[in-house]
Amino acid sequence: MKKIILACCMAFLFPYAAAAQTHIKIGTMPAADSVLLYAAKEDGIFEKNGLDVEIVPFQSAIELGAAMRSGAIDAYFTCIVNAVIQHVSGTPQTIIATTSYARPDQRHFGLVVSPKKQIKSLDELQGKTVAVGKDTIVDFLLTQFLESRNIPDTDLEKGFVKRQDIRSVAMRLQLLMAGQLDAALLPEPLVTVLESRGASVLLDDTNLRMPLAVISCSKAKLTEDIYRALRLALDESADKINADPEKYKQIMVKYKLLSPQVREQYVMLTFDKANTPCYLPTEQEIDVYLQWLGARKLIPAKTDPAELLPAF
Repeated sequence: MKKIILACCMAFLFPYAAAAQTHIKIGTMPAADSVLLYAAKEDGIFEKNGLDVEIVPFQSAIELGAAMRSGAIDAYFTCIVNAVIQHVSGTPQTIIATTSYARPDQRHFGLVVSPKKQIKSLDELQGKTVAVGKDTIVDFLLTQFLESRNIPDTDLEKGFVKRQDIRSVAMRLQLLMAGQLDAALLPEPLVTVLESRGASVLLDDTNLRMPLAVISCSKAKLTEDIYRALRLALDESADKINADPEKYKQIMVKYKLLSPQVREQYVMLTFDKANTPCYLPTEQEIDVYLQWLGARKLIPAKTDPAELLPAF
């Protein structure tokens, strides 16, 4: 009887400790802004918000997408391109947060020229080979980079540059540095790593204003409680990183998001609270991606951007 009374008292005094945490698996890629997830895990922020989060790292968007389709993960750090393709391919998605948004004072992606190639200007890039992951965010961004410089990018066969499909980020990097590629489109912090090794950056996303990376969740897993808990956790994680960016460089090094060799040179990212992480892309912003995907015949022409946004 005493044990029963004691248990009731403990549940009354510590109601949240008694509640079971929601287990959720989140897939990630080795991009700088995925530090939001690792920081929230390391600092116990997920746990504080009632979430038992397991972070599952991947090295390619193909593997990450396959894991989402198979149900091996419940949510993932991804791009709108991938989220849309998953959604229309039978794994309905909801975007719950934006982890990176292009802005003038922070680079997220760059078009990097091999240090073994004498390409110093955009004009000299014409007709050269640029490695991208076909039908991924970097492929999309190459179009945006060129069109922002008034260079049409609709003819993939006879375009301004020759696209070469190399899905593996590691392979893109290796071939670029060996001089077997003229240029490649890559994410930070790899862009900074390559600059430190003599590569140069011709174009980047700092003149664009659009969401680049998001957290997307399977509609089958997502509930309003999970949605709100994840957003609260990501928001607090962003605050902590903004308050002490140097501390979280070490988190990036620990989880192999940043090479120790360029730790000092790398300008730590911060989160603009107007656009990340609790900002949700507008239907108009999503539609830019839909138009590009539609032109590539990767999605039905009449995909509704509202389908990707939460109904809560």
